[in-house]
Amino acid sequence: MNSNDDTSDDRTRRAFLGTTTTLGTIALAGCAGDSGSAGSTTTATETNMPTSTPTEEPATEETTTEEPMPAPDVPILNYALTLEHLENAFYRDGLEEFSDDELMGAEKLSKFSEQVRREVPEYLRTAGEHEAAHVSAISDTIQKLNGSPVGEGKYDFGYSTPSEFLEVAMALENTGVAAYAGAAPQVVNNDILAAAAGIHSVEARHASFLNLVNGKLPFPKAVDEAKSMEEVLEIAGQFVTSEVDSSVYETDESRPEPDRKADDDTSDVDVLNYALTLEHLENAFYRDGFKEFSDDELMNADVLSDFGDHVRMNVPGHLEEVGAHEAAHVKALTDTVEKLGGTPVEEANYDFGYSTPSEFLGVAKALENTGVAAYKGAAPTVSNDAVFQAAIGIHSVEARHASFLNELNAASPFPKAVDEPKTMQEVKEIAGQFIVQD
Repeated sequence: MNSNDDTSDDRTRRAFLGTTTTLGTIALAGCAGDSGSAGSTTTATETNMPTSTPTEEPATEETTTEEPMPAPDVPILNYALTLEHLENAFYRDGLEEFSDDELMGAEKLSKFSEQVRREVPEYLRTAGEHEAAHVSAISDTIQKLNGSPVGEGKYDFGYSTPSEFLEVAMALENTGVAAYAGAAPQVVNNDILAAAAGIHSVEARHASFLNLVNGKLPFPKAVDEAKSMEEVLEIAGQFVTSEVDSSVYETDESRPEPDRKADDDTSDVDVLNYALTLEHLENAFYRDGFKEFSDDELMNADVLSDFGDHVRMNVPGHLEEVGAHEAAHVKALTDTVEKLGGTPVEEANYDFGYSTPSEFLGVAKALENTGVAAYKGAAPTVSNDAVFQAAIGIHSVEARHASFLNELNAASPFPKAVDEPKTMQEVKEIAGQFIVQD
């Protein structure tokens, strides 16, 4: 996009405002209603006096209303908000510091084609808009839950060149992925959990792209690892120069247990077999595709024609890594179903309908984005904490895959501020298009 195009900028601003509204709606679904101001409030109620005493002043009756206690998820949300403030300030300040030309000319990007370098400033702006939307939505949600949102701090990110800016961006986004993975199991309210999962996968999409432009593997592990609140705050603390009140993150020991599965009657084995059905599909897709196309054919796919040699030569290796992840997911889910006393679903017969390398990459993009939506929709229905933790770790890896494949297919790596879920029925209908009946 041309940053000097007023019409395009206006469309972008309108789209961003729409995204923010949508995010707020999702995050607040099912949460507590509006609360008043902090502290006790005094209200005056008029009392009708007899007409025989017109000279008397109307009597007032003072009532004191205690402010409701903040909901149990407020400390976790303030923790997330602290990170989102950090990321929002990082992008806002960095994009003021460096021009598009400076970012495109970053030494880190010297191996990339002009096509990739030209996209970097725009994608960084989009990531920044996402973080601003997250700040707004989480702040609103905390207020709805009778809490006080933490404010933005003061920061020193330590970069002095565009390349250093890109390195810090990569570090922050990958930390965000680990932070959400670590905090998600502690969320009590299922609606908040669903919104958090949608933000978690978007952070992973950002991280995947930033890993790529920093010359790192977009998806370094088959399951993203979680970090504790203490670990994340220690990392974030390297950039914070203002005082931090850690008491806002303290949770009450008497807080209720997460209500995952509260409105769902499927068992964890059912959910795991649902996930396994998708992983079988993806595993077979990559396995069979690698037999169909050589590395040279994949590198020279028509859809990659605008990418330089640096990207194209790495495509086969990156796709093999994605395929290895899906195979690892199949094994892990199969083992878990068996440990829980269930019978794992088996691989089906498939017809993916591609005939060219470009079509193969297009189907890969569709499958990975469907996987992101599927895991987000299913996550709140998993009751076992260990299983849930693993599912969240797979969810963000699917998002990393999707980000990379979107980029290869000339689509935004992170099209929305919050990834949307799909129901089991919706996902089964999509997957069913590729399943061939015996």
